[in-house]
Amino acid sequence: MINRACLCVGLILSFLYSKPYSWEKSPAEPIVQRGVNALYNYQFEPAISILDSAHTLDPLHPLPPFVLIAAKWLQSQTTEGYAASYEVIIKETAAVIPVYEALLENYPDDAEYHLYLGSTYGIRSRIALAKKDWLDVLYFGYQGLQYITEAHRIDPTLDDIYMPLGTLTYSTCISPLPVQWAAQLMGLSSDCEEGLSYLERAVQHSHYSWIEASNVLAYIYLHIDRDYQEADRILNTLFHNFPGHPYFAFLYGELLAKTNQWAALEKIMPMLENHASTGPFLQHNECQLKLKYIQGLMAYHHQNYTAAIKHCNWMLNNYHMEFDWLRGFAYFLRGKAYEGNGNYHLALRDYNDVLSMDSYYPEVEEANQRIRLIHGNN
Repeated sequence: MINRACLCVGLILSFLYSKPYSWEKSPAEPIVQRGVNALYNYQFEPAISILDSAHTLDPLHPLPPFVLIAAKWLQSQTTEGYAASYEVIIKETAAVIPVYEALLENYPDDAEYHLYLGSTYGIRSRIALAKKDWLDVLYFGYQGLQYITEAHRIDPTLDDIYMPLGTLTYSTCISPLPVQWAAQLMGLSSDCEEGLSYLERAVQHSHYSWIEASNVLAYIYLHIDRDYQEADRILNTLFHNFPGHPYFAFLYGELLAKTNQWAALEKIMPMLENHASTGPFLQHNECQLKLKYIQGLMAYHHQNYTAAIKHCNWMLNNYHMEFDWLRGFAYFLRGKAYEGNGNYHLALRDYNDVLSMDSYYPEVEEANQRIRLIHGNN
């Protein structure tokens, strides 16, 4: 009797979720895949043109309107700067939100439309976060969460849902307690392991979001958890599948430096140097900063503290990235190099600058430990 009941439940669930997904039914799917591949190889103009063609061929395909926002945002960011890219996102999300709302009027039970409308609100929230407009962060973040959780309710077997769910859950977990409390009131978990499991599910099983889920996981494993074995698993795939993406290459190079894989790093160094010598200003600058950081790690490993300090000085004097985490890494590495040279006063100054980073970075606790150790020995 129990087996018969389980079979019935299985058949019901199979029927409920048997509707074909966009990639199974859309004639535009091959074009969409070409557009996504172009985007993640940093070929923005071709990506925009290809995705526009996909949307023209099949206006019902859920992905192109959302991915076009990302492509236009990144293109504007690299060529015009951060402020201009924020305006692009504000303009594009304002145009795309009504598109998804109209689709949902006709297809109210389509989980993919809910997912990408929620994701559109999510990308709008990211800009509010960069501008530190906290009211907009809460408003757009809540709107996005509502649609994404509704997509999950409609079809929990849609694995692309688990990238935004995992990112939101993990971000909540590492946020200050007031943010965690607010998120819990909205029904969002603050369990780090749950967030990681969602992201891993997206990496392993999703159709579209595995690339971005991999990007998020690589950052977590490399910079927060320092689980270098897991970071290697993720970054190997990204690096080899998207050779045109400069930041995947630099994450991989950083991993090789932090795991002392110097021969492997030397093999890809010409690629890193090429990325750091080409591209629009902000992309060029970010690649230069990341190259200097890798070179600083290498110099420090070989106890060439003066060279490590020089590389960090360049980073700190030429820093134009949107967020400050790499600046904090530069202060921490320079502090260790000053300490290696016996210049404890300057090391203390740099370690204190590290303390302004978000506390979930391990460098913050390590800087505190080094400050206590220096004070204890002097």
